[in-house]
Amino acid sequence: MTKRAKVMWAVIIIAVFTLSGPLVQQAMAKKLVIKFGHGGAASERGGFHNFAIPFIKIAADYSNNEIEVREFPANQLGTEQTLFQKIRLQDNMMALGAVNNMAPFAPSVGVFTLPYLFTSTEEVLKLINGPFREVLNERIIKESGARVLAYVTMGFRVLSNSKKPVCTLDELQGLKIRVPKNPLMIAAYKSWGINPIPMAWSEVFTALQQRVIDGQDNPYISIYANKFYEVQKHITEIHYFQFTGPVAIGEKFYQSLSPDVQKTLQKAAMDAALVQQKWAAGNRDTAKAGLIKEGMSICVPEDEEEWIKRARGTWPKFYDKVGGKQVIDMAIEYMKK
Repeated sequence: MTKRAKVMWAVIIIAVFTLSGPLVQQAMAKKLVIKFGHGGAASERGGFHNFAIPFIKIAADYSNNEIEVREFPANQLGTEQTLFQKIRLQDNMMALGAVNNMAPFAPSVGVFTLPYLFTSTEEVLKLINGPFREVLNERIIKESGARVLAYVTMGFRVLSNSKKPVCTLDELQGLKIRVPKNPLMIAAYKSWGINPIPMAWSEVFTALQQRVIDGQDNPYISIYANKFYEVQKHITEIHYFQFTGPVAIGEKFYQSLSPDVQKTLQKAAMDAALVQQKWAAGNRDTAKAGLIKEGMSICVPEDEEEWIKRARGTWPKFYDKVGGKQVIDMAIEYMKK
């Protein structure tokens, strides 16, 4: 090789390496990394974790590994209310939590917290998997600056306590029951004759352990996944509230993404939610049986009609809290379709 040829090759090699830096950086920047936070246990029993696992895989598959979702369970990124607040302000974040913890920022989503709105899981699935979801989402985006991509479910919240079997409203009296910081849920308990104790989810297990509170309500799946049987002995199988969890993303961040990425995230979230909903349907009875095996007793209220009557009597006080009576009427109409 002549001296001139050697010089030319040297120039070419230097040029290739010089140009490859930005190209490599551009290729690396192409991958979208999203922090996905929730308050559930990182356990095979956990309802939120059983959304996160398929969501991570499906998002990667649909995007040819250009979307990487990283799970942060057990309040690692903050409480559920904190998460729903953060996603409105920060990019590259998503959140999953109980619907009552999103309601302070998006009143319309509070329609799902109306006590005894639903009589079955099938009714709530009609709303969260059908056209009502997008109709409601338009309101949620305007109210909160966050968008719901899908919803998870875990069945009815049931009441647990460490003191005694509760099979009637009379037997409920005197118990110190924790509720989320949600006015509709607080009002339901007050209508039943007790003053509940509002408390963040992250504090509940310790408060039960230290007997600061006697009981709480959550779905069978959550009670089992979080090992509440270690600090609770009795369950009352009420049906006042269907556990619904919005999978949310900040609207500002969402709109910064390309239409293809938006579509991919939406489809991945919805498909993962369908996987989670199927898992929940198959695991409610498993969780219930597991709690019985761990020594918990279960009682179905003898007078639930009275629980229903009193709780539904609180609805008119909260029409403005759920975006107006028209939102409730719309939900009921969609359930009938």
